[in-house]
Amino acid sequence: MTERAEYKLVSMKQETKDTVSFVLSGPSLEHQAGQFVMLEYPGKDASAKEADKPVKRAYSIASGPKRARWGNIELCVKEMPGGWISKLLQNVTLSTSFFLSGPFGRFIFNPEEHKDIVMLGAGSGIAPFAAFLEEIRDLKLDTKAMLVFSNKTEEDIIYRKLLNDLVSHCKNAEVHYTLTRHTKEDIEGEDIWLGKTGRIDATMLSHLCGEDLSSKDFFICGPLVFAKEMRRILEELGVDKEQVHFESYG
Repeated sequence: MTERAEYKLVSMKQETKDTVSFVLSGPSLEHQAGQFVMLEYPGKDASAKEADKPVKRAYSIASGPKRARWGNIELCVKEMPGGWISKLLQNVTLSTSFFLSGPFGRFIFNPEEHKDIVMLGAGSGIAPFAAFLEEIRDLKLDTKAMLVFSNKTEEDIIYRKLLNDLVSHCKNAEVHYTLTRHTKEDIEGEDIWLGKTGRIDATMLSHLCGEDLSSKDFFICGPLVFAKEMRRILEELGVDKEQVHFESYG
């Protein structure tokens, strides 16, 4: 599908307090894990120069290519500050129709080329990585895959159960969560978070990935500030620019 096609909302799930996942059903779609679609909201864009111009927003496909061939596409929508469309999408109802166009983008997982990947994600930047892992599982690939997922708090982790399940069904995958606003202790003074804490930095990546990074491909997805910082850190670690793939928003 590259032309505009109609899809209907068949299921939705509140993933976190400000993030909802949607499953849309429609025509079969051929895409590569990591690509995005343009979603046309059934309304008018008040910010557009033309008053009757429909609302369009880009969303990464959070499901693998296998599901899309069956006509099911999953999107992950996080309510963004000042993002009135993302806020509206939190309250849509089942059977709502949307028009999608795509797929687009070159932020792609290629199983033939990428045999050892490290995915660095933050917030709703997890969407394409869920698709990466789903494809690795579906195709029973030997790809070595590591996901390092940064969030503010434990309650902000999108797709946590799904990610753990996907990793458990992949041959050679692992996931590491890190929290940037974890206080280390609960009210009674007991540490209840067993994952990592703090922002992803050179020390954390060196510990997780080892010293030899020459055979790895790094994929980065998250807010613009996060993506810039990850690229800076990888450059600091001596990773070749050809090994770094990134997509950002905001």
